[in-house]
Amino acid sequence: MTTHVALLRGINVGTAKRVAMAALRELATSLGYADVRTHLNSGNLLLSTDEDAGTLRQRLEQGIEERFGLHADVVVRSAAELTAALAANPFPDGDPSRVTIAFLAAPAPAGTAERLAGLAADDEPVVVGDREVYVEYSHGQADSRLATGFVRALGVPVTVRNLRTVTALAALSALAGSS
Repeated sequence: MTTHVALLRGINVGTAKRVAMAALRELATSLGYADVRTHLNSGNLLLSTDEDAGTLRQRLEQGIEERFGLHADVVVRSAAELTAALAANPFPDGDPSRVTIAFLAAPAPAGTAERLAGLAADDEPVVVGDREVYVEYSHGQADSRLATGFVRALGVPVTVRNLRTVTALAALSALAGSS
C-alpha cells in the first residue's frame, strides 16, 4: 500500500464548504482506505491505498459530492511526491507561513509562468514546476493581486498550502509510510 495525501480545495476556508474532519475521515474509511488521518481543519487527508492517484481523486470527489452535497477539487500526491515537492522548494529560507506550494491536478499549462508573472508584485517571486507552483509572498497574501487571481490564472484544478502545512504533511506521511 502507498501512503497518499489528498488535498481538498476550499474546504473549511469560508462558510460555504464546511466539512467536519471526522466526517471526512469516516467517508475515506467507508471507501475502503486504510490509515486514514486528517491534519488541521482544512481538507488535508492522509490515507493508504493500492489505488492510483487518479482513481483515488475521482472516488474522493464523487464521495464528497454524494455525502456532503458539495464539490471540492481533490489533488493527490504520494508521500514520496510530497517530500520531493518540499525538497524542490526554491525559497528554503522564506517565512514558512508566506511561502506557498500550489499543487496542480495536471501539468501546468503553457504560458502559466507568464500569466502569474503578470499578476505578481516585484516582491512575489514565482517558480513554476511541472505540477507545483511555488510563491514567496514577502508581504503576505492579504493584499496580493497574485493571491487573488492565482487559481483563475492557472486554468487547472489546484489547491495551495503554505510551507508550514506541507512540511507537517510530509512528516506525517513519512511516519504513516514507515508504520
